[in-house]
Order: sequence, then C-alpha cells, then structure tokens
Amino acid sequence: MSMRMRFGGYLLAAALCAPVMFGAGGQSDGAASATEGPAPDDAAQQKMLEAMGQYASAYISNLPNFICDQVTEQFQAGRKSDHWKKGDVLTSTLTFNQGKEHRNLELVNNKPITAGMRQWRTPLTTEGEFGILLSRVFGGASNASFKWSGWQTINGQRLAVFDYFIDQQHSTLRLSRSDLAYAVVPYHGSVYGNPETGVIWRVTDGASDLPKDLDTQAMFTTIDYGEVTIGAGKYMVPVKASAEADTKERKVRNDMTFQNYRKFESQSTITFGDAAADDTTKK
Repeated sequence: MSMRMRFGGYLLAAALCAPVMFGAGGQSDGAASATEGPAPDDAAQQKMLEAMGQYASAYISNLPNFICDQVTEQFQAGRKSDHWKKGDVLTSTLTFNQGKEHRNLELVNNKPITAGMRQWRTPLTTEGEFGILLSRVFGGASNASFKWSGWQTINGQRLAVFDYFIDQQHSTLRLSRSDLAYAVVPYHGSVYGNPETGVIWRVTDGASDLPKDLDTQAMFTTIDYGEVTIGAGKYMVPVKASAEADTKERKVRNDMTFQNYRKFESQSTITFGDAAADDTTKK
C-alpha cells in the first residue's frame, strides 16, 4: 500500500504501510495541551518506544474490514496568508478490505452527484491514511532517530511525545511533479503514545527545504486516532486528519473526518461507479 498526496499536478507518494489519524472518539477537537512532569529516564523512554513500535507493527493486522464515511473540507490560502478560503466539501464512502482502501465519491457540498452538475475541484488529493505513517516511522528500515519532547494531554489522555527524524537515505517519502521530476526526501514529526500500552493517539510528519524543481516548498500531515466500535469490537482508528502542501504561489489544506464506521462483511456488495465520478480523477 502507498500513501499519496496530489497537489494540482503534483503527487506525493510514500511506499510502505501503517495506520493513521486525529482526535479521540470523533467527539472532540483533539486539542493538545502541555502537561507538567519530569522527563522519564533513558530506560523508561526506550520501554515506551518499544511499546509504541510493537503497537504500530500489529496495527493493520488487528483491524477488521470496515466501511466509513470520509468528509473532506478543502481550503486554499495565499503563500504568506493565514486567511483560508473554503472550497468544495467532498463526502466519500471509504472501504477498508484486507488492508486496502477504496474511496467512492458520493456527495459534493452535501448534494448527490448528478449529470451536468458543476464540476468540483480537488487541488489536493490524499489517500493511504489507513496504511502508511506508523509503519514508516517505526519500521526497522527507517532507522528513525527519536528524541523525548514532553508530556501532552489529548482528550483526557496523558501521552508521551517523541520527536523523530528520518534521513534521506532511509526515507520512503517520495514527492513527484507529474512525470517531470521526483525526489525522495527526509522528513520529521512527532508521535503521541500511551506511555504504558504504546497505543498511539496522534502522529505527524512534515518535510521542508524540498528540491526547487518540485515547485513544492513544504508538506505537513497530522493524523489523530480515536476508539470506535466496529461490529462487536472496539478499535483505534483515524477520526480526523489534516494535510497541507505549500508552493511558491499558495497553500492548500484538506481537513478530513472519518465517521459512521461499520463492519464490512465478505458478502457485502458495494458499487463504486465509473472512473468519471471518482474523486481521484476529477480536477
């Protein structure tokens, strides 16, 4: 599985697999607040990282097949502006089956897709939220370096926060400009995990100082998880995510929520429609 971000003619791709997303239970904004407390000693930090690594390595295999609704709010702003202009809102049915994702666009601005409707815009397209970031960070091939950052509280959970860095030699983060240019780039971010169980509630990544021929100056991703009931069990799954790409001319951001999780049975029938209606093909 891969994770991809398309910005106009630009595609960000990372090869590997893992889980993802923001907040908890889908009920809170997931705001983090600093929590006082001494830094754990080196042995305790190593134990926490080992627990997080074990959790990340088993994450995909522990997920059931499911269906959920993904609502993507699109925003754009000037390169040096924080005034975000809201664009189209896209609602898709996301199917997760045997570790693979499929999205089918259902609504544009809360209206069903019909022949002749105004063509919607997708300046930034992402996929792979359920299959990339955690395993990229904690996989042995990443050779990630971790540094203690502090304690944070998210949705009442006191979490241990580690910053990480993955150099270019070990990176799997690939940014491409159509077929014209591409580069594998180093990246960094933070993981927020339960200090005892290793359960990860938030993961971020970012890359900057990118090659000039890519015409992309920076990219950022934040994924928050929450406990959700699917069938007869409870699972930590993405409930919110945000992805941003910055170029010389503008900034583009997607804020995503994942809701209405339900179990995908092997006998379920889902019609995905034709390629012309798919949100990954519309421009």
